[in-house]
Amino acid sequence: MCGILSVVNLRGNNNGRNLIDATSIIKHRGPDDEGFLTWMPGQMPEVWAGDDTAPSTKKHWNYNQLDPGAKFKVGFGHRRLSILDLSPAGHQPMVYQKAGLAITFNGEIYNYIEIKSELGRLGHWFTSTSDTEVILHAWEEWGVKCLDKFNGMFAFVILDYYKKELYAVRDRFGVKPLYYYKGENTFYFASEIKQIRTSPDYKLSLNEPIARQFLATGAVDHTEDTFDVQVKHVPRGHYLQVDLSNGKGEFQKKKWYALRPSKWNGSYDEAVVQFRNLLTDAISLRLRSDVKVGSCLSGGLDSSSIVCIAADLLKKKGEYAGQETVTACYDNAKYDEWNFAHEVIKKTNAHPHRVFPDFQQLQQEIDSFLWHQDEPVAGTSAFSQWAVFKATHEAGLKVMIDGQGADEQLAGYGGNGLPLYAGLLRRARLLSLYDEVKHYKKENGGWPYGFLLGAMQLNFGKGFTNILPQKLQLKNQKIDWLNSPEPATIYHTPARTLQENLFRQLYEEPLPALLRYEDHNSMAWSVESRTPFLDYRLLEFTMGLPEHYIYKRGVRKVLLRDAMHGILPEAIESRKDKMGFVTPEEVWLKGEGKEWFLNGVENTLKLLPAMFNEANVRKFCANMTEGKIPFDFTIWRILSFGKWYASMI
Repeated sequence: MCGILSVVNLRGNNNGRNLIDATSIIKHRGPDDEGFLTWMPGQMPEVWAGDDTAPSTKKHWNYNQLDPGAKFKVGFGHRRLSILDLSPAGHQPMVYQKAGLAITFNGEIYNYIEIKSELGRLGHWFTSTSDTEVILHAWEEWGVKCLDKFNGMFAFVILDYYKKELYAVRDRFGVKPLYYYKGENTFYFASEIKQIRTSPDYKLSLNEPIARQFLATGAVDHTEDTFDVQVKHVPRGHYLQVDLSNGKGEFQKKKWYALRPSKWNGSYDEAVVQFRNLLTDAISLRLRSDVKVGSCLSGGLDSSSIVCIAADLLKKKGEYAGQETVTACYDNAKYDEWNFAHEVIKKTNAHPHRVFPDFQQLQQEIDSFLWHQDEPVAGTSAFSQWAVFKATHEAGLKVMIDGQGADEQLAGYGGNGLPLYAGLLRRARLLSLYDEVKHYKKENGGWPYGFLLGAMQLNFGKGFTNILPQKLQLKNQKIDWLNSPEPATIYHTPARTLQENLFRQLYEEPLPALLRYEDHNSMAWSVESRTPFLDYRLLEFTMGLPEHYIYKRGVRKVLLRDAMHGILPEAIESRKDKMGFVTPEEVWLKGEGKEWFLNGVENTLKLLPAMFNEANVRKFCANMTEGKIPFDFTIWRILSFGKWYASMI
């Protein structure tokens, strides 16, 4: 796990100093080692040391220090968090001279051992035990088709200096970030936007549509766009191919992966076994490391499943000395899950670390937190995660396994009821629909009139909607505290089936934002976070299952619960509530933090008065802090957006 940089000079204005600046600013992503590469057409690439290059690496390779005045056509920068092959042989950027390839790589190829064996049978031989070298040999053997073989999280840039081409590649689901910026003189690829901001070309150009959408809905990272018009994401499952044969920096964007669900034809019981096997193997692969691996543990189904399976796997190998876990706890019982986490600790004999994020910590660390995130953040739950990774770093752990991605494929969120009902009605599965309604009433004490009326409107169209009273009609709400009304959702209509809604959650909202938060929060503290629920084999399996295997009789994640029966503590298996990385934000807003939150809103209004209807913003804030309207994260969004924008200008 690392931080990467690639700079392509289109008009030759960048030099070694620019590489150094844009690499040193992400030292947090890789404090263990540093490296650089420069290449001019017609020459061999040169690898250089920096101030933080490990002394053993300098001695082993006899590297010289990068000259700040060095000229190049293509430059690479690399910060290394050493996880696999801790020796100098794993140093990056890495050059494979026989094939004319050089790479700067961030991430992990979890199945690199299997791919390495296959390449060995084809005549390849290796000088390291790193997965980076495996990528280079796989690229030589199969070209971009090698990506189909990789099971992992990755963002990397490969220079083919014989063919004068450069490839910038991002993994299937965008677990690892990769941003790009094409200015007048340079083309940047980077792990974090702050690296691009060091460019002599760079000047902020606020992307107002993205900003307005964030303020109204909280959605971020759901498109290729960022808060800066000029900076884009390399889309998940894509690569950019850059032509280096001239000075234009022409590139093509190509999709190399699309999620295609594998239709399941077996029984439910067989699906339970298959799910358990796939999840177990995904966790097993993510335990591969040359340093200790711990787990984030909230006490929910997802993280608890990971800790319990990992404990069983390690015990079978005779390697279990008690996994280390980190849990966010709160004095307010409404937001605290320690009792559940403790059940897992007792069952697995894990070694727990507890952290108590509070309002004082938020005040003290918000600027650093937002600086590391590079863009505004939709809620303080991401700050709770920040605190967990800070505690992880303080505990001396470098690798953690986390449960990100489970909710999006297993209907873990509360907004899946309407699309489930709509899909059942659309397919005329009336007995199944009645069964869901009956169990909803049993569980909640009342009939799901809202779901039923919504499902009928989605299926019967405007003719049906128009005969209903206005308060019962499905319609896009508008946010009236912006200078012109903005939809309160990024979607024109609700999803019409459960699977459609799950795909939205995976590809648009909320998973892309959660992955950015997780990557930037973990790497801020020099920690690698691994997400077994985003193993592509598992996703292709779960997304091809019948919907009632996922959400049945009012119970979400039914497949995970049944797959983990006898493995999880019973108290976890039967949990119906969902919390995740929560904070007592509502308590802070209405109590000790009220003045601080409202001052933050006022500062945002002063910075960007043309964006807001100030009277409506103040009225909204007063109503929320006084409890006249339900709590949501709007006030935080306005505050965090203003703080981010102030730091940019």
